[in-house]
Amino acid sequence: MRPWESFPAMVGLGAILGALTGGLPAYAREVSTGALVVAMTFSLAEVRFRGISARTEVGAFARAFFWNYVVLSGLILALSFLYVQPDIRHGWIVMAAGPSAIAIVPLTTTFRGNTRSALISTALLYVAALGLYPLITLAFAGQSIDLRALAVQMLLQIALPIGASRLLSGRPTFEKHRPVVVNASFFVLVFALVGLNRGVFFQDPALIGALAAGGFLRTWVLGATVFVVSGRLTTGRGPRVADALFGSLKNLALAALIALSLFGAVAALPAIVSLFFEIAWLVPLQRLFGARAPQSPRGR
Repeated sequence: MRPWESFPAMVGLGAILGALTGGLPAYAREVSTGALVVAMTFSLAEVRFRGISARTEVGAFARAFFWNYVVLSGLILALSFLYVQPDIRHGWIVMAAGPSAIAIVPLTTTFRGNTRSALISTALLYVAALGLYPLITLAFAGQSIDLRALAVQMLLQIALPIGASRLLSGRPTFEKHRPVVVNASFFVLVFALVGLNRGVFFQDPALIGALAAGGFLRTWVLGATVFVVSGRLTTGRGPRVADALFGSLKNLALAALIALSLFGAVAALPAIVSLFFEIAWLVPLQRLFGARAPQSPRGR
């Protein structure tokens, strides 16, 4: 497999090159914004909004919302209070306010879960995020929020990709090249954001270690707990797959960029560090569900 066909390889390469070269400090925000819009648009193109009935999928959506926006977001918000530095705390808050990773849809297929329910739940979570993202961010970050900047980010990073993705949905040409485009976009995004925080990675290892501890707790520890609890509450494979994924995966690229736009480069660090724990978490999930883990999750 070629490197650009592997999501973990492209993210890792972007992080290494960003740390070594410093990325694109003069245009990091603009470049990373463009990269995320492209990644979100191509990733959301596989989500079909037509024919969605909240009534028929209300149970699956309720479970997804509970694990992703109540349990996972609740833990991330609790973690935010453990960090004294305001920008770091705000970075965790922005992460908690965000929706689930788009990668949940292809991962559900890989782990032989209920893909339709995962797809519908993901679509509804992103629609809900248009309201929940600003509400949660304002509630916990308070007066430091620039409301105009937040509104612009909601339109640019969620509403625009949702609308643009409808133009690409179902087109064979875009379907064929989607994984490579998404992987390349994440390479650029991680390259720019890691490069922008190059000094922190080299000069403040204690902070990176503290963020790594939080990333491990919110991804691995909570994910394993959800897997065990869900196994005792449900008997079917489908609900357990969905619970484990929605209970551990957030759209961290979106969180990193919104944190950068609202609070500065340092605020993007919680999402950047946690991204590597989410990628690594796919390995035990592969063993737990006895499936072949995907090389290209097609968007976070």
